[in-house]
Amino acid sequence: MDTQPSGYLPMKERPEPEDKLIFIPVYIAPVEILERSLMRGPRYVYQVVIVDGYSGKPTLVDKKTVAPDMDFMPENEEKEFLELKISPVLAKEIAEYGAVPADFQSWKKIIRNRNVSVSEGYMKVAWRVYAVRGKEILDTFSGERIESAGLAGMLFS
Repeated sequence: MDTQPSGYLPMKERPEPEDKLIFIPVYIAPVEILERSLMRGPRYVYQVVIVDGYSGKPTLVDKKTVAPDMDFMPENEEKEFLELKISPVLAKEIAEYGAVPADFQSWKKIIRNRNVSVSEGYMKVAWRVYAVRGKEILDTFSGERIESAGLAGMLFS
């Protein structure tokens, strides 16, 4: 697996030319899940976990695949690139943990259970782009806006 980011996560909202851009490396980890429940039979689920390569924070995406966008190249003047701190092996473990939502953990494992498999060979590294616009930060992948400086500090730490 190549450890240099190539491409960008698909953007719900594009940055504007005057925005300051922050590029964070992320691992795109497709996961295969065998889900079992007392209420219904087993089912096979495909999802994607986006693992932040700087802080290790996982994000479960309810899509079968997320392909990096190779066409869009932001032309903004102010850019900051964060370094990749998480190894591919650790990113795989984080993806396995991140694919199990809270309602499948603790004592609820008796009722609902998930067995997760991540293939390291299918993992990709791409950039997640955040646009700083005045006092708010826009996550271009999810379209989510963060207005608190404290929350922004937690996001990038």
